Amino acid sequence: MRRMVVNTTVRRAALSHGGGVRALSSDLSELLREMSNQDLDMRLEAIKAEKKRRQATLIIGAAGAVGKRLCHALSQRGHRVIASDRMENIPGTLKDAVSDGERPGVCVGGIDVTDSEALRALFHEHADENTTVWNLAAPLSVETAMDPTVAEAITVGGMEKVLSAMSEVGAKRICFTDSIGSFGAEAPRENATAKWLTENPQQDPGSDYGRQKRGCRELMDQFRREHGGDPRFAVLPGVLHSNPVWGNGTTEYALDALLAAPHQETKLGLPTGEAYVCPIDPDIAMPMVFVDDLMRGLIALQEAEPHELTEPENGYCIPGLSFTPNELFAEIRKHHPGFGFRVELDENMNKFANLWPETLNSSEPLRDLGYAPEVGLSEMVSFVLQAHEDRNSYTAEAFKAMDKDGDGILTLKDIEGHVRKRLVRGRTTSYNTGQGAMELVMNQLMSELDTNKDGLISWGTFSEWYRNNSVEQVVKRIQASSLSAP
Repeated sequence: MRRMVVNTTVRRAALSHGGGVRALSSDLSELLREMSNQDLDMRLEAIKAEKKRRQATLIIGAAGAVGKRLCHALSQRGHRVIASDRMENIPGTLKDAVSDGERPGVCVGGIDVTDSEALRALFHEHADENTTVWNLAAPLSVETAMDPTVAEAITVGGMEKVLSAMSEVGAKRICFTDSIGSFGAEAPRENATAKWLTENPQQDPGSDYGRQKRGCRELMDQFRREHGGDPRFAVLPGVLHSNPVWGNGTTEYALDALLAAPHQETKLGLPTGEAYVCPIDPDIAMPMVFVDDLMRGLIALQEAEPHELTEPENGYCIPGLSFTPNELFAEIRKHHPGFGFRVELDENMNKFANLWPETLNSSEPLRDLGYAPEVGLSEMVSFVLQAHEDRNSYTAEAFKAMDKDGDGILTLKDIEGHVRKRLVRGRTTSYNTGQGAMELVMNQLMSELDTNKDGLISWGTFSEWYRNNSVEQVVKRIQASSLSAP
């Protein structure tokens, strides 16, 4: 009975102090001294869990490949996630990601990181001193090289505005995804560390992309000094995943190759694709990480207690695996023996590939975060190829359902017949009928699919479009718009 009283007292005391006991009374101290070490450890873990449960994580730029995965991973761990993005209409996959947990989160669209007032409103409504912030809003390397001025406004200007909004609501912990693009020609090619970046702040990263990442680190360190902030940054290699779409970066060559491989076979009974065009030197190794490993590393960085982080500026590389294009292609050929490629160097991508490290050091994240990568090249290739092949099979079924003559080409008549027969259904009004929306549906579909305006859609064009769209989605969108019209 005595033990039960102690447990209840400790629980009430912990809850009354927001998940942590800040000041123990002499009576409570006495009760705690009577507990065994095992009981104390159990209570301590329960208090930490309750404190974590009450915290929220606000993710800016949440609709990207990393953002969606991070939203889902954090939700699964019990975090309440506020997912914001510049997209006005948040994708259903992101909405599902933040609601798939014990503490459903919320999605907020139309938040441009360059808009100070929009950010301030977001923070004042959804954040407080216990909120952790992830700033993922930044163009990739090739996008930055194409328009460095716009990228500067988003990456560095956006970070400045995020930190200002954080200071207004008292939020302290800001997490940021840095990149191997921060390393320049002076950096070590093997076992690169985040510490090297902090110790060599004047090194030339050789690109606007790297300079902008450095600018963000400097702003976060200033936030630490002036506002008592708790900034943390993760240096990311290339991120590998099985999603159907991705951004315009350098390491994304690997994703392009993995997507191209299944299209070079005829097992779906459809025309084959051309040889993959490799944009970088096929003998240059680059560091990568599979997204499942990355999520473990990022969450470990976010959840670590401040005293556990011993690296300068709380910066850590998130290592995974390293390989050359030739090594990747050899692994792909184990699944698709006929996989072909040719080399056509892209000036920016090949420059970055030769500039950046080949491997990242694993000792610091293992020591402080308990993180080590688990996914190797063989497992990654097998998993990603299977995901693309499954998706291709579904896409091929949709294509064949419309391609009645089996010539591998769709016409407006093919698509219209399919839509009329299979997809126009559901509720109508006296003003708008499903059939009445047909012209709108076909105009929209042909505007998206008939890219060269000849009235013909190839399997290659259709499968590329289908990576992020479907005929069904267009029909539903047009029908919903028609039904809502007066």
